Amino acid sequence: MKTATSMNISLPKTFLLALLLLLAPTAKAAETPSATVERLNAALLETMRQAEELGFEGRYAKLEPVLTEVFDFPAMARITLGNQWSGISDAQQSAFTQAFADYSVGVFAHRFDGFGGERFEVLGEQEARRGAVLVRNRIVKSDGEAVEINYLTQPRDDGTWRIVDTILGGTASELAARRGEYSSILRKLGIDALIRTLKDKTAGFAAE
Repeated sequence: MKTATSMNISLPKTFLLALLLLLAPTAKAAETPSATVERLNAALLETMRQAEELGFEGRYAKLEPVLTEVFDFPAMARITLGNQWSGISDAQQSAFTQAFADYSVGVFAHRFDGFGGERFEVLGEQEARRGAVLVRNRIVKSDGEAVEINYLTQPRDDGTWRIVDTILGGTASELAARRGEYSSILRKLGIDALIRTLKDKTAGFAAE
């Protein structure tokens, strides 16, 4: 009886090629800016439909993992503090980033607290500076009234896109508004006070 090592097996090249293709890892399709926003929209809509039964804490828990993946909270935290970022310690940077992310999730859980037949629509993409892409998006109420909630996205090395700013009403940058508010607190009271302020605001959502 011949062993497997002693047998001279000749396989067609086409068979070998097909086998290699089957065994090769499947490459993940590159995510688009619009796909990132659509993923966020789907999570918001699902949460809105269950808003009352979930309550704030339930909405927060449901949204937190999705928002952490579609938003680049570390980059947003750095942008918000601007030049003042380099003036705080590594521990303070970490604490601020976490407080910033927690508060950001809290804002969404607080705002999207009910469902009245709304739907989301992604209208297209627009190139922005430094390789960023603005995704034009809106929420349409049951009566047809539409409110723009656009998102500025940036690419990552792994081919995915992350949101770095929310543009309400088509013109109002939420990141710019926070930067003005935070720089005032930081200048007057310091980074630790700013971190406490964000934590208190997040806790305030739950209390409401």
